[in-house]
Amino acid sequence: MTDPGAVVRRHIEAFNARDRDAEPWSATAEFVAPGAAISGREQVLGFLGVFQEAFPEGRLEVRQLLVDGDAAAVEGAFVGVHDGVLRTPAGEVAATGRPVDLRWAALYRVEGDELVSEHLFFDQLDLLGQLGIAPT
Repeated sequence: MTDPGAVVRRHIEAFNARDRDAEPWSATAEFVAPGAAISGREQVLGFLGVFQEAFPEGRLEVRQLLVDGDAAAVEGAFVGVHDGVLRTPAGEVAATGRPVDLRWAALYRVEGDELVSEHLFFDQLDLLGQLGIAPT
């Protein structure tokens, strides 16, 4: 049995390297985040690409990773500078040049060496506040 923690770390390394081919998402992956529920590898990578475009040097950092059976839970931070366009359902947010250090948590489920599910949690208002477009 593959270690779910290792699969999650592969995802985080691939995200940080901007290496879509190394991403361990399954073809039928499920992804749930604030304001989004999507399925399929390409749609998941598209969602993640929104953050990669808006924060070209942005990185996911793991603060804590817990594994239980085929599941993993991560507490982390997304750190970067908003140097690109952030595309949101409400419209585009032009680059602000502001740094962000956004806390996040996620629950993952793994089958074999693939990610089949992520439920991502982060504070959207905190993100907008750090970008200077909402009260902090």
